[in-house]
Amino acid sequence: MPIDHDDIEPLLSDAQDAFRRGGQISEEGLDVSSADLIQLRKACRLLSGAEQLCEDGYYTLTIEAAFTSIERTLLFWLITEGHHDPSRPPQSHTTAINRSADVGFITEEVATELEDLWNENRAHTYYQDGMATKERANAMLALAGDIHTQILNLVGQSHECLCT
Repeated sequence: MPIDHDDIEPLLSDAQDAFRRGGQISEEGLDVSSADLIQLRKACRLLSGAEQLCEDGYYTLTIEAAFTSIERTLLFWLITEGHHDPSRPPQSHTTAINRSADVGFITEEVATELEDLWNENRAHTYYQDGMATKERANAMLALAGDIHTQILNLVGQSHECLCT
C-alpha cells in the first residue's frame, strides 16, 4: 500500500510551514546578503561538517558534502567574477564545473576529470552502487579543501572563510 497524505500529515505540513516562516534561527555565519559570500560560506560549512562526519565514520555523507563543497566553491568564484547570475540556480551538480571551464578558470582536462569523478563515484556512492570508505572520504576532503583554499587565495577573500 502506498504512503498517502494522511500517513505523513501533520509532519509534512510542519516541514512546509518551516520553509515558509520567517524569523527563524539561521545557521551561524550564513547571515550575509552577498550571493557570492553565501556560496563561499556554505562551502566552508560543508567542509567543516564533512571533516566532523568523517571523524565520526559517516563516509557517505563526507563524500557527498565534499563534492557539494567543490560545487559551492566554484559557484562562489563564478558569481564573484560575474560569470553566473545568482538569481538563476545551477541546472545540475556539475554546472559550476562546466561553467568554470567555459570561462577558462579551470582547464577542460580538470573539468572532465572532476565531472568524471562526480559521475563515476559520487553517484555510485550515493546510490550504494559503490562503497564509501574512509580512504575515499579522506581523499575527497583533501581535494575539496585544496580547491577551496586555492580559490580563496586567488580571489583574496580568505578573511571571509568560516572553515575551522
